[in-house]
Amino acid sequence: MEATRDELKNEYTILQGQYEGFDARALQIKALSGPLIGALVGFGLNASSRALIFAAIFTALTLWVLEAIWKSFQYCLTDRIKLIEAWFRGDGSDKLAPFQIFTSWGEVWHRWYHHPKALISILRQPFVFLPYLPLGMFGVACLAFIKHS
Repeated sequence: MEATRDELKNEYTILQGQYEGFDARALQIKALSGPLIGALVGFGLNASSRALIFAAIFTALTLWVLEAIWKSFQYCLTDRIKLIEAWFRGDGSDKLAPFQIFTSWGEVWHRWYHHPKALISILRQPFVFLPYLPLGMFGVACLAFIKHS
């Protein structure tokens, strides 16, 4: 029992680190890409370059979808995290096998997230679409401004 407790504690530590790592990487990408996309739209507007603005919009949309995919990867860890937490509370099965990250992740992925339609609800989450959707919309508005200038 003590060995299982230590193994589940270690697995939980790994899972929690991976879960938080997804958010850390997403924030790093947002911190770098947001200002660059905004600058690209600004340069495109200044130069009346539809190509630059289209490139900025495409980049924003691509990063938005990429973040939603990563978020689905992250969410595949939550079932196992909850299962281990329940075990430590005494609410779970006494027969919880430790170190099942890959198996658990795959089960959740195939049950919920492997279909592209699963991304739709994730794409709508504010912490996923920010700053990409507003930057893309700003780019579209700039395209309209250039067209009517």
